[in-house]
Amino acid sequence: MPNNDDFRVKRIQRMLLEMARGNFFYSLEPTHKNDNVASLVVMLNMVNEEIRASFIHQGFANAHNTPQCIIQLSFLMDTYGTIEMVTNSTCSLLSTLPKEIIGKPITDFMTEGSQKVWAKKMVKHLKRERSETVQFLEFITKDGLLLGKDCHISVFRSLDGSGQKILLDTVFFSKGEPFGTELPKKTLKVTKGIKEPKVTLTPEDIEMIRDVHDMIINNLDKNLPLLKDLALQMGTNEYKLKYGFKQLYGTTIFRFLTHERLRKTKTLIQHSNLSLKEIAHLTGFKSAAHFSRAFRDKYGKSPSDLRG
Repeated sequence: MPNNDDFRVKRIQRMLLEMARGNFFYSLEPTHKNDNVASLVVMLNMVNEEIRASFIHQGFANAHNTPQCIIQLSFLMDTYGTIEMVTNSTCSLLSTLPKEIIGKPITDFMTEGSQKVWAKKMVKHLKRERSETVQFLEFITKDGLLLGKDCHISVFRSLDGSGQKILLDTVFFSKGEPFGTELPKKTLKVTKGIKEPKVTLTPEDIEMIRDVHDMIINNLDKNLPLLKDLALQMGTNEYKLKYGFKQLYGTTIFRFLTHERLRKTKTLIQHSNLSLKEIAHLTGFKSAAHFSRAFRDKYGKSPSDLRG
């Protein structure tokens, strides 16, 4: 795939257009160049990742009523990885017509790294009559954008006697319509999952907790103060801060900090050329070993495995 300056700028333009349409599941492939365009690519990928992740951190979005568009990427292949069937949504995601996909090897639509992973993994799985696995793969659209996701891969024997088949599918979520940004008119009762006495959160309390959320996101490289000191700094008490945050974001403050640090490391590993040691330092981990251990616990693989 060409990687001259004009093509790189066109990919950035295409990425911005997709983001404007509400499609935050695309990314741009980083290059080994060290210039302003390369820096812009890294920043754009990180901003896109932050927006995508923010969908699940909306303080007043009811998870049961939150509108979502579900877009499925799905391929049916023979044992050689040649595509036999493809869904319309897959064609839309890849910006490619069905006739340009069917009959082609699936590796034609993967990044070089994913091609190697596919070749290595499928040799083992095709030796079994039935097999299922999950593997992170990156696909390239016709416009040069990347689609990276954990994919479910199934190997099975066809009922019509035509031999083994491979089914690959994954699902992307995008926001169906904008979330409201206004504060609720009524106070919020913090009750679910909490045995302690109820806490009443006023709109001012909720805004304060959102400020804590933003402070964490913008200072992942720094350690949080003790909760009692943080509460004093924010003009509230420790009790209200702890349980109010859990009600709005579904987790404790320190678990949220760890989750966001690891999510940022994953983005930097995939979309930058920084060393793992630099990434650990930038995201507030005490050492590369601590970072690697926490990353493996979260994602089931080491940082070097994800980059490799």
